[in-house]
Amino acid sequence: TILMIEKPTEIHSITQTPASPESPSASLLPGQVIATLKAGETARAVGVYHGQDYDGFKVKLADGTEGLIMAGDTFKVVSR
Repeated sequence: TILMIEKPTEIHSITQTPASPESPSASLLPGQVIATLKAGETARAVGVYHGQDYDGFKVKLADGTEGLIMAGDTFKVVSR
C-alpha cells in the first residue's frame, strides 16, 4: 500500500508497550517525531494499527526508516 502525502505529515518513532494482565497483547504507540513528509512525497505502508486512542499506518521510507503515520486527512491511499 502506498500513501500519497497531501499535506505535511509527521512520522513518529514506534514505542512498543509490553503485554500486561489488562492488555494481553503488546501494542505499538507513537513516540517522538522522527521525520516530516511534504506534499507530493510517498510512503510505503507495511502495517495498519488500530489503537485505543489512535489509528495509524506503520510505514517504511526509501532510506529504510520505519515509523507511524497517524490516520488523518493529510494523505490518501493510492495503491494496494
